[in-house]
Amino acid sequence: MRNPDHPDCFVVINGPEDGTEFPIVRAPFYVGCDASCAVNVRLDDTVRDFHALVSVVSDGYRIRRNDDAPVYVNGKRAGMLRSRIVRSGGRIQAGNTLLSVECAPDGLASRSHGIDTQSDLGWAVTQVARGVFRLGTGLVRLVTRVFGRLLGSWVGVGALLILLYATWPSFRYHVQHLAFLVYYRLYALVSQLL
Repeated sequence: MRNPDHPDCFVVINGPEDGTEFPIVRAPFYVGCDASCAVNVRLDDTVRDFHALVSVVSDGYRIRRNDDAPVYVNGKRAGMLRSRIVRSGGRIQAGNTLLSVECAPDGLASRSHGIDTQSDLGWAVTQVARGVFRLGTGLVRLVTRVFGRLLGSWVGVGALLILLYATWPSFRYHVQHLAFLVYYRLYALVSQLL
């Protein structure tokens, strides 16, 4: 039993770093071999850089696989979309390392009663929205960069106008309307001259 004044802790109970304790004072955090991970398992070469994502829930922690390497919580596989909850005394296996979770009476998990936790479906929707936003932002940057280099020439201006005409219906309507007005004025001018 841990001292009640200590924070929650993830302890290696079987693996290359047997007995190593990782105190948990903030969440979310990662389990992995990268130096920035709160649970930094360095000596197990089967553990990935950011092997699992861990967030706090009431009286425990939600474990999500972060990479394609498997993570088990109390013998059940955790996925990216299907997370698992571990409470005090529960076990997590990442690679060949088995960790035990020890929640202190005044630790982070115990103080997390009533916090709003995100369901697996909510998490998946959030991740998809972030991915779409990143993709859209990247596409805007690419188009801006390409046309920024081309806009110094008439070819660039023409290409931008063709792109706008092909993709933006309101722009297309105004171009067609302007073309009709120019045609009508030229027709009226030629008619007067003849």
